[in-house]
Amino acid sequence: MARPTVVTRAPLPMVVARPHARNRVCLPVAGGIAALLLVVLAMGMATAAESGATPQELPLLRVKDFRYVGAFRLPSRKYGSSDLNFSEGPIALNPDRKSLFIVGHSHQQAIAEFAIPALVASMVLTELNMAADPIQSFAPILNRASGGNPEGNNRVGGMLCVSGPGGPELLVNAYEYYDAPGDNRLSMLVVRNANNLAKSDVDGYLEVQGRPGHTAGWMSPIPGSWRSVLGGDFLLGNSSGIPIISRTSVGPSAFVFNPLDVVGKKSVPTPIATTRLLDFSLAHRLHEDLSNKSRQNDLWNHLSRAVYGIIVPGTRTYATFGHSGGNESGVGYKIVQDNGRRTGGYSSFAVKDNYHYYWLWDVNDLARVKAGEMKPHDVRPYEHGVFRTPFASSSHQLGGGAFDPSTGRIYLTAQAADRGQGRYSNPPVVMAYEASAK
Repeated sequence: MARPTVVTRAPLPMVVARPHARNRVCLPVAGGIAALLLVVLAMGMATAAESGATPQELPLLRVKDFRYVGAFRLPSRKYGSSDLNFSEGPIALNPDRKSLFIVGHSHQQAIAEFAIPALVASMVLTELNMAADPIQSFAPILNRASGGNPEGNNRVGGMLCVSGPGGPELLVNAYEYYDAPGDNRLSMLVVRNANNLAKSDVDGYLEVQGRPGHTAGWMSPIPGSWRSVLGGDFLLGNSSGIPIISRTSVGPSAFVFNPLDVVGKKSVPTPIATTRLLDFSLAHRLHEDLSNKSRQNDLWNHLSRAVYGIIVPGTRTYATFGHSGGNESGVGYKIVQDNGRRTGGYSSFAVKDNYHYYWLWDVNDLARVKAGEMKPHDVRPYEHGVFRTPFASSSHQLGGGAFDPSTGRIYLTAQAADRGQGRYSNPPVVMAYEASAK
């Protein structure tokens, strides 16, 4: 598949590190091992080093190895039942159509599909190409499940497009935004015809082993070299940064799962099996000082949230991206910020003390967890810090991500970053990155 055109129009941004001490429609999984090999062969970032080395010997990426290669805009107009204003940004790639599924306005949580236009490697919003009208207009999904919506799921946490025997299917992870008891279990939907969002059967909700606050976020492929080591084909992940922290992973998570357990099956045994590789309970959180009272915690706090994770092919890096804040000023609850604004929840004391963020993990540590040599909450990132991007809103939040194995591109959405389409319009901007170890 040819890569989308990339046009350079301005110097590229730098990404600043804070080191830690330490081709078919969708992704072809339903054809078993032979089909999975197609994904491995297509992974554009796989290097010659991968074929000549064991996965444990592959290099680690540094944040400087992630290169911004362009971005594009999305129209703010209403299509079908929703629009992209106030979108929280989860996305999934449909590589055959060179398109992205994306979740619209936070109130409707409907899903549409937009073709990816030519990327423009610019830091200027008006120089970016605007995506055309959608291939599929926004269609509601969450309340169309065959088994109803007994737990009141009202947020999409992540999506994955996979190829089933009858065509492409869309896996949708969902959760209840305010699960006060923290007792929800059902999280996965299956849109049986991803090419017809409006009329497709929607199966679910399905229980996934590990609970929604730990698993109902992003989904991404495991590179072929790591599959036998980690024991599966794809990862699920999620993190805190949503209400009721005790029900979440208080740090980015990683659970192995196999879409073959779901795709193309009329009856799906539940809970869907997972293997926990990275996970943090409130008692065993990534960092103790969640309010950063010490002003020494730049790792994880109440404002931190990861929205996408991917094991980068040709490396042993599990890269997770999201946002954080309060590193310099600290974090308070229902406080008055330095601009006089009273907040309704956790926030940084300084309004400008918020940023896109990254955490990089050594997959060898995840393999040690799989082997029983480490606990999932004992793993720490080898590098983390501010992920400076060319586009961001005042809140500096990323919304979601997707990976294209044919080009090696990681797509990330900057929430509410496009304020150029009207006073009350704020759709996300989609940014693309490539990475290779040097």
